[in-house]
Amino acid sequence: MDIDDSTQLNETVDSDNLLNQVEEKNDISASGEKGSNNSDLSSTSERSINSPSKDGNGNKLFQDRRRLRKIAKEGEHEYNKDWMDIERKNLQAYEYLCHVEEAKEWIERCIEEKIDSKEFEEQLRRGIVLAKLAKIIQPGSVKKIFDAEKLQFRHSDNINYLFTVMKNINFPENFVFELTDLYDKKNIPKVIYCLHALSHFLEVTGFLHPAVKDLVGKLEFSEEQLNTVQENFEENGLQLPQFKNVEAAVHKEMVEMHRVEEPELTEEEKRELYYKENQDKIVAVQSIARGYIARKKYKEEYGYILEHKDEIVKIQAATRGFLQRKKYNERKQLLKDNEQSIIKIQAMVRGKIAREQYLDKKKHYDENNDKIIKIQSVYRRRKAMKCYDELKQGKPSSKTIHNYLNIVDEDSCDFDYEGEMEFLRELVIRKIKDNLELEKEVSSLDIKIELLVKNKISLQEVVHSSKKKKKNAQSIEGSESIFSTKSSDKESRRKYKLYQNLFYLVQTNQKYLSKLMIRLNSIGSSQIKTIEDIVMSLYGYAQNNREEYLYLNLIKKTIEYEVEDINDINDFWRVNPIFIKLITHYSRGAKELQYLRDLLQPLIKSVISCEGLELESDPISIYKTLIREEEFKTGQPSKRKYDVTAKEALNDEETKKKYIIHLQKLKEITTKFLDAIIDSLPKMTYSIRCIAMELSLYFTKKWPNNQADVTKILGNLIYYRYINPVICAPEGFDIIDATIEQTQRKNLAEVAKLLHNISANKPFADDNPWLQPLNEFISIAAKKFAVFFNKVACVDAPEVHFQIDEFDDLTKTSNPVIFISPKEIIETHLCILEHIDDIEVNEKDPLRLILNNLGEPSSTETSEKVINLPLVNGFADIKDDEESMKKQLFRKTKNMILDILKIQNGSSILNILNDKTTDKDEKKFQEMIDRKIRNEEQLKKKREEEKKELEYNLRNKSNPNSAHNSQTSVNKSNSNVVKSSGNLSKSAVSVSSNANNISKSNNSVNKSNNSVYKSQNEIEAKEDEIRRSQELSISLHNLKESTLAEYKQKTLENLEKLEGYHDIKKEDEYQAVLNIIGKELRNKNIQREVRLNEIKKLKQTIENLKQKEEYLLSQKETYNNYIDMCRNQISNNKKPKSKPTIFSKQYYYMKKLEKEGKVPKFGSYQYTADQLYKRGVLVSIEGIPQKMYSAIKFTISSDEPGVFTIVAKTIASKIFDPISIDITLDELLQAKYDEIQVLSISDDTAKINVNLLLHLINKK
Repeated sequence: MDIDDSTQLNETVDSDNLLNQVEEKNDISASGEKGSNNSDLSSTSERSINSPSKDGNGNKLFQDRRRLRKIAKEGEHEYNKDWMDIERKNLQAYEYLCHVEEAKEWIERCIEEKIDSKEFEEQLRRGIVLAKLAKIIQPGSVKKIFDAEKLQFRHSDNINYLFTVMKNINFPENFVFELTDLYDKKNIPKVIYCLHALSHFLEVTGFLHPAVKDLVGKLEFSEEQLNTVQENFEENGLQLPQFKNVEAAVHKEMVEMHRVEEPELTEEEKRELYYKENQDKIVAVQSIARGYIARKKYKEEYGYILEHKDEIVKIQAATRGFLQRKKYNERKQLLKDNEQSIIKIQAMVRGKIAREQYLDKKKHYDENNDKIIKIQSVYRRRKAMKCYDELKQGKPSSKTIHNYLNIVDEDSCDFDYEGEMEFLRELVIRKIKDNLELEKEVSSLDIKIELLVKNKISLQEVVHSSKKKKKNAQSIEGSESIFSTKSSDKESRRKYKLYQNLFYLVQTNQKYLSKLMIRLNSIGSSQIKTIEDIVMSLYGYAQNNREEYLYLNLIKKTIEYEVEDINDINDFWRVNPIFIKLITHYSRGAKELQYLRDLLQPLIKSVISCEGLELESDPISIYKTLIREEEFKTGQPSKRKYDVTAKEALNDEETKKKYIIHLQKLKEITTKFLDAIIDSLPKMTYSIRCIAMELSLYFTKKWPNNQADVTKILGNLIYYRYINPVICAPEGFDIIDATIEQTQRKNLAEVAKLLHNISANKPFADDNPWLQPLNEFISIAAKKFAVFFNKVACVDAPEVHFQIDEFDDLTKTSNPVIFISPKEIIETHLCILEHIDDIEVNEKDPLRLILNNLGEPSSTETSEKVINLPLVNGFADIKDDEESMKKQLFRKTKNMILDILKIQNGSSILNILNDKTTDKDEKKFQEMIDRKIRNEEQLKKKREEEKKELEYNLRNKSNPNSAHNSQTSVNKSNSNVVKSSGNLSKSAVSVSSNANNISKSNNSVNKSNNSVYKSQNEIEAKEDEIRRSQELSISLHNLKESTLAEYKQKTLENLEKLEGYHDIKKEDEYQAVLNIIGKELRNKNIQREVRLNEIKKLKQTIENLKQKEEYLLSQKETYNNYIDMCRNQISNNKKPKSKPTIFSKQYYYMKKLEKEGKVPKFGSYQYTADQLYKRGVLVSIEGIPQKMYSAIKFTISSDEPGVFTIVAKTIASKIFDPISIDITLDELLQAKYDEIQVLSISDDTAKINVNLLLHLINKK
């Protein structure tokens, strides 16, 4: 049978049918637009991925074919009417290529080899793969495969092997292709069709399986491939075989073959065969028929019931009701007839059941005793947790407070902690202020000694000025003050209270100080320095949690205001914000310096102690250093050129080598510093991290998209402002004690500079060209530093860290205290008053109200002696004294409630206070008061003993005999210094050396005097502590005379007075008080730990301050000893005054003074103005021409050390009245120190040359 006649369908007709079905299924139709050409249609068709469509008989019509579309190009109005034919041809080509891939993939699976798709047709023509396939189908049928690369006729033998095998396995001949179809490429599609049929035949017969896979719709081909196949079809006039029916065609041929072989079946056999082949369909038809019959029968039988459903339900309900009532009445009658018997039976049954239940429960309890105990403990724990949760939520009941009273009760340990902490804090403040004063005195003495040495003058002025200053200070401190505790004046007491209110207000409401300092900073006022110092006193140098918390809030508020004023984030680098100054002051505290000391001291010492270390990066400096070393070693001039450029210096091999070594060493040391700083994050103090957090928050909030700039600002704060100064000048921060040489300091400066560039992520530019090789290192290290800076800024808020909120002051047993001088108080008052319009414009603001009540500041309060100023929150109503005392009343009432809750319990505070008291309650109350009195007396006794011990030590250390003996040894040791010191014109180096010798020999005196100085401060602090203890003891003794009932009544009266204060009201039975007590309970252990930590920190701070105090006192003593030594030298080595030349003008002038008895102690000299002018001492006289200078006389005399009297008068004519002025040596030295060349005297009447006048005085 010919394939064209039997199995191959007309592809054109079949494709038309398929395309029509596709258009109906997918609503694909040609649009009304025209103009599409063949290529356009080809390019706009796309692969369909829809589910396969089926016709009514379940046959596959279309699966994974190409969806046809026609899209006209924009601007075209006609389309090609043959577009569907073109797409049909493209579809045929696509399906053919898929069938080729199917055949290739089947052969690959059979022969287990990969075949190149591009070479598949040529490999089929050579017959190699076909011969291998034949060998797989029928082993032994292939003798030798001709595998030459170039196509030859002998390759046809390979194809014939497949023909032979197909014949041997009875493969239908109508599927077999001709040799020329393949070898001469006359009909390759027929070859592919044959391979498809062969695969299905082999699967059915069992030779090979499975057959070819269906890959239509799963492959993609280019337009070029499709067009090539289509052109080949048209060129050779080929038609595509019916691949989709190849399996059916194979089955049909095999059936025909069987028909020829087998005899014809009978009708009965055909029927059985039909039933057997269609068994499933027959069963399905039968089930449908049975269902139809059953539904019809059901409808016939139950149709009536369904139609009368409501009536049937009613009949059923009535019947059931009748039967149930009948049954109930019969049972009721039976029970009534046997009522007594039933009662007896019930009682017996109940008794038996109850006994059984009791015995079972008892047995169960006995068997599970351990478990029951555990359940009870869980229940108690849950009950306790309920109380704790109630306490934690902030609204505890009085019963809950009663359960936790053992925590609230202040034991002696807590009192000791509180007293010790207050004592240490006061001592720290005093020592800080004393050290500041000592620093000023030492600095002043240092400058004056330097000036004295340089100008070769006597030291009486220094001694005199020191005594005079001390005398004036004593006279000022002795005057009456409104801040004196002895003042009984009513007006003074009123102002004292207002100042308490004022400083509490500005301390706790940080907006006032923030605005004031920002204003002073913006106008460049000289008051800013004073306010900065006062702020540190106001916040007690942040020595306890409360003051540190408030000071951090001041910095936070200042950052907030100043960031608001910055318009661009880059403007931060051009302004000078005040918060940076506040941070700088704060970062130099004891805690912060301790962190820096632990971090940087080992690193800095390693740099300083490294011998021969040089980090110089300038090639010229390195080059010149090498020349100097060479000349020093050889003693001969170097042959190298001295003045060279940097490039010429680097051409020198030795210079270049050293330069590279210096850079490598600098990088190595900087890396150590960087790693140490990053690793120290857990040890960094909270204050710096908190400031960094606030800075980051405000800048990020205003510029959320500038995170890199914010990180740079954090680096500026953390490294440049905090760490960098310590690296550059470690001796100024007590990091090291040794003197730093110039080379060592330069090395530290190089490390600091590199770290600064890393912190700012700033590579070296043309201003530092020789450090540019380190730019890559800077880029890498800057990323690590940036991560570190951002981690620094991640900490808890101050409220969480310090456990402080708006109730903190309410829970304190005493008011906060600051240590400040009256002079600082008045200066603060003046400054706020002057700038009040910039601070607060609201006339009803508490600050303005306080200032109005205070009036003008006193001009007599100039004492610099530090006083204790308790702070009182009285700004709510300044005029009402009772209202201002509500805070104190609340604290007292709260403690009274705690005392009552220890004795009685109830549902609320109000119920407890209204309950009656028993004798037992009164006894408990008296025992509690006695216990408090005993504790307070023990504490008072302990403090008095400590005070006596301090006074005893002070008396022993200030023993005049021991001081005298020490001073004698000092004088002896000073004699050698006096001899070696020469005169006062020696250099400052010798002065420093002599002073060091004196310091060594004066050790005993220094220690004695220093101890006296320190002990006096401690005694004053202890006296204040004892005074507060006495006041508390008196109140406790008074309380002992009252009863618990009176105590409760007084508490109730206090609560009525506190109505409205912090939401205290009778309506909720004073629950607000319990809430505050509950908060105190929650934080009790935390506060105790905080106290211990604060005591530890304060002790460490005191130790550091003592070391600094000893150093400053030693310095002061050394300078004073040096002054005494020089004074003794001058008095012992006085030379007789030289007499003036006989018959000279000075001779007659001195004779005249002797007759009048007016000879000055230290001499007197007379000059004409013309003489002084010619010497250059006199510059000019206001309103007097130079030609009249000869008629004016100047007399310069001194009757007191360091004080010179200048008198000017005319000789003959009265040009002006005589003028007399006093000028001190201190004024002249200060003018010279300030580089003032010409000094005006007597209200600008005359001008003198400072240096020449000093020269004239020294000469005479």
